[in-house]
Amino acid sequence: MNHSDSDVFSLPSVADTHEHDYHQLVVVLDGNTDFDIDSKGGRQMRSGSGCIVPSSEGHQFVGLGDNRILVVNLPVPPQKAITDEEYEVVSRLFDQAAYFELNPRLQVLASALSGELQQYPEDMLLARACGNTLLSAIRHQLGSQDVKTRGQQLDIEKLDQFIELNLSRRVQINQLANFCFLSVSQFHERFKERTGMTPHQYLIRKRLERAQLLLREGHTPVHVAEMCGFSSQSAMTSTFSQTLGITPLKYQKQFRGV
Repeated sequence: MNHSDSDVFSLPSVADTHEHDYHQLVVVLDGNTDFDIDSKGGRQMRSGSGCIVPSSEGHQFVGLGDNRILVVNLPVPPQKAITDEEYEVVSRLFDQAAYFELNPRLQVLASALSGELQQYPEDMLLARACGNTLLSAIRHQLGSQDVKTRGQQLDIEKLDQFIELNLSRRVQINQLANFCFLSVSQFHERFKERTGMTPHQYLIRKRLERAQLLLREGHTPVHVAEMCGFSSQSAMTSTFSQTLGITPLKYQKQFRGV
């Protein structure tokens, strides 16, 4: 990968150490990784976590099982594709190394941009545009003085965006709590006050709504279970039957008139 690119890839399971003459932004999209930045120490990063690595800052990294990261590299000096004024603003993000957690809106943005990069891996113009977009958006989050007060009021709409985007994966309650800058117990209490159900019940409802839609569209139950984040077809059948009083297969046949 050329150092001026943005890219999506997996970190190897063998630790590596290096430094480079360009700034680097790293966002974990899936799985877990270990990073150790010379001036900030080590930290295990999971989905939604990230780090800022200024140029020539030594760092180590290793993937912990299956993982997927989005990397944005900012060359020093800037490319001709970005003005001096734009570069000065964005490069302030790299004044010092840092770890961070993306808010739900930026989680959605990072996931969407990574999808575009993977769809068109040879498009360098797209890579630069996606990288600059993410850099600018994260700069605003990290520069906001009140970022950690946003947990005082749950934004259900943004949580829904994140859940819908990640429904095929195993969304964990502690992930949702972290996105809202709340402890799991605080998140659980405030979520139930807002929605009248627990976060777990809410996730199950979302999975079943998606499952019903996919079954009506003709997808097989085994594929529906996978696309809705159930651990297996039998797990989906059990939840579906207990909640809706009918098996997925019977529901599909009933809807499609078979």
